[in-house]
Amino acid sequence: MLSEYEKREFTNNVLIPNFMHLVDQDIYSVLFDYELKIVVCTTLSAQSIGLERWEDARGLSFRNYADTDVAARVFSGHYNEQLMESLHQYAKRIYEIQSLVFTSKNVISLIDLLPYGGKFTSYLVTYVPILHPSGEVVAIQSFAIQSRFFSHQDYLKVITDEKTHERYLNSEKLTLREHEVMFLLANGINQEQCSQILKITRSTIGNIIANQLCPKFGISGSNTKLLAQVALQHEFHQLIPSSLYRPYIVVLDEKIATQINNYTISIQTPLPETL
Repeated sequence: MLSEYEKREFTNNVLIPNFMHLVDQDIYSVLFDYELKIVVCTTLSAQSIGLERWEDARGLSFRNYADTDVAARVFSGHYNEQLMESLHQYAKRIYEIQSLVFTSKNVISLIDLLPYGGKFTSYLVTYVPILHPSGEVVAIQSFAIQSRFFSHQDYLKVITDEKTHERYLNSEKLTLREHEVMFLLANGINQEQCSQILKITRSTIGNIIANQLCPKFGISGSNTKLLAQVALQHEFHQLIPSSLYRPYIVVLDEKIATQINNYTISIQTPLPETL
């Protein structure tokens, strides 16, 4: 087994120098040492969590998932009373996943919807174990890309041979509540479920559809089915309203997800009452 000195020497003399040519590239990548601390990352990765330079990210670690000061720094304006507890829990979950990469030597991919830098962006993240010539894991490297989280509806459009339409038609004319309803309808949510999610009555949902949304999209009367089709055609399933953003992580390997008991952390966040 390698000593801490040997791990540190290999990281400092081999891994970091080999990473440095990536620092200014337009990619998201981070190198974590054997303590799961950031030792180097790309500038783009640092900027994605609200930092100016990659050097500012050195020493940060999901191991400190309970640190409120670090969380406030990384999650910015979304580190609030409603999301605080779940953000700490999901940060702990990422730390557990990184630890599993170390112990299992497995590559693990996940979808990460935490609000880094105060912005909710969906990232597809892959953690890769880095091995010393002895065969021992001494570091892990992450690679990430921004991803389309709600892409299952795009697949349905392909198999039903749906034609391409203008994206987000009339989105700038929608109120927040109308935007919420269009997003939910596009993702196959019915009126009853909409009312439960938005915590308003079903009759209010019906009025929004009949009196506000159908006229805006040139639909006669109140036709929820047709409105849902229009919402999907114009890709409202991808346009998540800010009020419905929630921290979320999903591990893509089913076996590993079961192993770490992957689950959705419940958040009771009040939604605005405006229509």
